[in-house]
Amino acid sequence: MNQELIDQIREIVEEVLEAQVSTPTQSADEKQLLVIFGATQLKLDKPLQQLRTCLQDGWKITIILSDLATKVINSEQIYAAVGEENVLQENALTDIATFVDTYQQIVLPVFSHPMAAKLALRLVDTPCTYLLFEALSKGKKVIAVPDGLNQGETSKKINNIEVEYVNLLSELGVQWVPMMQIAESVTKKMNDSPASLDKPLISATTLSNLDPNVRELVHPKSAIITPLAREHAKKRGIQLIPKN
Repeated sequence: MNQELIDQIREIVEEVLEAQVSTPTQSADEKQLLVIFGATQLKLDKPLQQLRTCLQDGWKITIILSDLATKVINSEQIYAAVGEENVLQENALTDIATFVDTYQQIVLPVFSHPMAAKLALRLVDTPCTYLLFEALSKGKKVIAVPDGLNQGETSKKINNIEVEYVNLLSELGVQWVPMMQIAESVTKKMNDSPASLDKPLISATTLSNLDPNVRELVHPKSAIITPLAREHAKKRGIQLIPKN
């Protein structure tokens, strides 16, 4: 198979994936949510309450516990919330590509320092971090709660490092939300209204983070729009409109 044919196949696959991501309506089968718990000392009552709200809204939830999480958190509490049959352990994952393709949204309800560090530094040496990195690279929605990054007394130097992690992960496309807004961020209804951004740079990641139904993006006239962003906008049918 020559390179030209390979490129044509890749373009067709990308167009199909983009069309799936930008589909305005969600059927019941599409309301599937993947939740990843890393190691944390935080109480799980509040994040599990948010996940129950998603369940009540019709979302089917699958939870993955990182290898370290299985050693430090109360798994029984999670089993009680979503059902033991819906909870997987990281070391049992065999087909990560299927998880990436199946779930349009991934939630990290207690984003811990170890996982944030690995992902920010591209140290994708575990199934969970590899899954997350692949999902972000394909424009999937990844919601993270930063509460787990600042646990206990930490030095100013460590706090500065964590701020850098947040910045790096934001560039990758991670969307940060408060713990008590997890359900709202997952279940919020999409709308067709134009989006408006005041960013000086519009990148492909910027467009990936827009709601799937957005068809117009109003931006500053002086904003720099990358070539990849223009290509991404064309594929998703987003009109880029300079602000007067």
